[in-house]
Amino acid sequence: MIIDSVTVCDFRSFGGIHEISLAPRVRYGAKRPIILFGGLNGSGKTTLLLAIKFSLYGRHALGLGTNKSAYERFIRSCIHTSPFALINPNSAYVALRFTYGKLGRKSTYQVRREWVVDGKSFRESLRLWEDDRELTSLTPDECQGFLNELVPIGVSELFFFDGEKIAELAEDETGGALGDAIRRLLGLDLVERLRNDLRVYALKYENKSGKNTRQEDFNILDQSFAALKKDIETEEGLLKLDRDDLLRLEVERDRRETQLTARGGDWGKSREEQKARAVELTATLRKRESELRHELNGSYTLSLALGTLNNCLKETSAAVLASLDRRALDTVSAFVTMFKNRAGPQLKGKPKEILESTLAEFYSSFDVVPQGLVDVSARELGSLEQIVEQSIPGAVVRVHGLGKEMAEYSDVLDQITLQIDRAPDAETLRNELASVAEINQQLSMLRSEISVRARDLKNLYLKAIETARLLRNAHERESENKQLEQPLDYATKARLLLREFGYINTQRKVARLEVEFAKAFRALSRKDDIVVQAKIDPEKFTVALIDREGRVISKDQLSAGEKQIYAIAMLEALARTSGRRLPVIIDTPLGRLDSKHRANLVEHYFPCASHQVVLLSTDTEVDEPFYQSLSPHVSHAFEIEFDEREKASSLKEGYFWRHPLREAV
Repeated sequence: MIIDSVTVCDFRSFGGIHEISLAPRVRYGAKRPIILFGGLNGSGKTTLLLAIKFSLYGRHALGLGTNKSAYERFIRSCIHTSPFALINPNSAYVALRFTYGKLGRKSTYQVRREWVVDGKSFRESLRLWEDDRELTSLTPDECQGFLNELVPIGVSELFFFDGEKIAELAEDETGGALGDAIRRLLGLDLVERLRNDLRVYALKYENKSGKNTRQEDFNILDQSFAALKKDIETEEGLLKLDRDDLLRLEVERDRRETQLTARGGDWGKSREEQKARAVELTATLRKRESELRHELNGSYTLSLALGTLNNCLKETSAAVLASLDRRALDTVSAFVTMFKNRAGPQLKGKPKEILESTLAEFYSSFDVVPQGLVDVSARELGSLEQIVEQSIPGAVVRVHGLGKEMAEYSDVLDQITLQIDRAPDAETLRNELASVAEINQQLSMLRSEISVRARDLKNLYLKAIETARLLRNAHERESENKQLEQPLDYATKARLLLREFGYINTQRKVARLEVEFAKAFRALSRKDDIVVQAKIDPEKFTVALIDREGRVISKDQLSAGEKQIYAIAMLEALARTSGRRLPVIIDTPLGRLDSKHRANLVEHYFPCASHQVVLLSTDTEVDEPFYQSLSPHVSHAFEIEFDEREKASSLKEGYFWRHPLREAV
């Protein structure tokens, strides 16, 4: 299988349509397997892995136990939203185009999964094309079944994984994670489901046959199970009542606290503080009132006739100027008269004419100013100007300021007075606080009772499970000791055969897995790593690690990097044991590795992990030295950039500090 391209549209951090080519390209005459994606944390690398999984498996990409409501909530959160968009999209889709070879024939498939959200409505559509021909005859469930057959979800987890999957295997001490992987690899989960279905069928057939020689024992167990079931129902009912009471008391407590807040305002302030504040404000108001009266008795009163005063000031100024002009003219006239009396008789002819014409022209330059009605000095005029232009405007400003300040103080005083009137007295507040405290005490006791009842209910469930197990074992023992009818015999034999098949197949696969693990670990480990091989228990799937001297070592003795290498080697071994040729996709592959382990992974795992390897890395995982080591095997690279302002991711070809590689002809 080769993934040709993946397309995302308005999915998570990717707004709009982004089609990404993943097919390995030929460079310098050789096909290079690695497609490298670089991006900082939170940029959208994991989104690409999710898009591939969702394209193939839909709801089950979140886990086989995911219900529809959880899936719908997750998808709703995945539809891209932009902080600057007038209308955000209400749909998204992911699409995958891949080439799959089967029985010597290659076919191209395209799958597109789309989600549309309209208020509370949620719709999912799945479309499938084979060789550019849409398979319209298949229902969505049939399309999903077809995809599951092409790439089983259990097997895909061995090829499409992230740092969390690596950590799960690295820290697994019980063998649970490895056991799940092996069961999915071998299809043992289907075998176990078939065995359980046959057991249910056998139990039903035994009850119908009526030939049970130990019916009394079965009846006792049945009655015990029925009694436990009844007790469980009773306890569940009481627990529900207690939880309803808890909710009711919480509502009542909130209601009373709200009432206290409404009646008492800020409980931190006493009535005495409010009264002291009111007295202080009253004194301030009286002081401001005295200042206002003083201003009203001063120049402010003249502001009522400010227009008249301005006119008077203009007339007075004109009169003073006219008086000055008259005095200057009188002085000049006296001087001219004296000059004519003394020099006139001595001037004759042309000089006398020139003097008389000059004096006449000089007199004509003066305006004839009539005698004014107001006799005011320049000093008195200055006093009038100071009153009109400074004293009166200053008084107006002060009066208005005092009036505004008094209004504000009055408003505050009114509010404080209202709070004093509304605040309950100390005795009333004490009683209501005691009431709230009593409800809180009841809540505490009820929570303790709920905790005890939940623990008792859990114990009843455990007893019911144990009784069901005893009943099942009793049926199994009875089935082994009695000769039953042919269908029951066939079912029993089929269950045994399936168990034997699972055991033999598991042993065979585990033996191969141990060999593949040893190969993979040797390629990835350093010379000073203590692990040489692993022995896997085919029943419990626990792993015993063996050192060079053949001694069993504890996983606790491994460093974090060695545990990571162990997990990656185990994943590679599982993939090779599966016998399938699928692309390998790894998200954040070098999380906790030291430089030497990283170098081994870069040189000996990534280039040969598969015919197509998609790496989703940060700049600190695959840095410049590691990029240089990988570059001979890199087909092409992309950098994912996240715009914090737009809250959207985009791709460009290249890897952080590298421009796009040029294709070789």
